[in-house]
Amino acid sequence: MIEAKETSIICSMMDELKVLKKRVEEMEERLQTHTDMHSESAFEVHDDYLVHLDKLEEKGEFEEFTDIGELRQRIEKAEH
Repeated sequence: MIEAKETSIICSMMDELKVLKKRVEEMEERLQTHTDMHSESAFEVHDDYLVHLDKLEEKGEFEEFTDIGELRQRIEKAEH
């Protein structure tokens, strides 16, 4: 038979597990919120950028860029 002290310890551990589970669920919700905020579907690409990339592809040329800002600068520079 489990003694009172052991029962108390087990109850305390169960309470701590419930708190931990709640915190994990909150973290999952936050992570999902951040993922939704930064998903690629949220970004809009200007048609002229796509035209520029299509032209490069037709020529068999490729450009590497790290972000949309860098692509924007290259396209604007090429237009002038």
